[in-house]
Amino acid sequence: MAEKILSGACLCGAVTYELTGPFDFFGFCQCSLCRKVTGGAFATNLFVALERFTWASGEDNRIDYKMPPPKKFGNAACKTCGSRVPRVLSSGDRVLIPAGSIMEDPGIAPTLVCTEDHTEWFTGLEKAVSGEPR
Repeated sequence: MAEKILSGACLCGAVTYELTGPFDFFGFCQCSLCRKVTGGAFATNLFVALERFTWASGEDNRIDYKMPPPKKFGNAACKTCGSRVPRVLSSGDRVLIPAGSIMEDPGIAPTLVCTEDHTEWFTGLEKAVSGEPR
């Protein structure tokens, strides 16, 4: 079976990339940091090994934000349109891919993470992920 290749881009198309499976993890997170960085009820991220990721264009058109220690959290965005783009994790061996920036099916099911730090106004994600009626 051929390895799955996905491509992605920011909103304006200035930053583009490709990644090759297998992918490490695909997750929904609704912790307070992920809500702040996305502006939504949760973040949806795909993780891949660094050697399976390639910038196609615009690597120099991104900004990286890293929280001061001891936090290991950050964000990366396109300088032109401001949309989230991939970023190398602090470990240096994995890349976090904002799943909304890819169009193809990654072929891996998402998992819910960080259920203990969630908002009161958005509930039922566990049921939504599992397909149960609300």
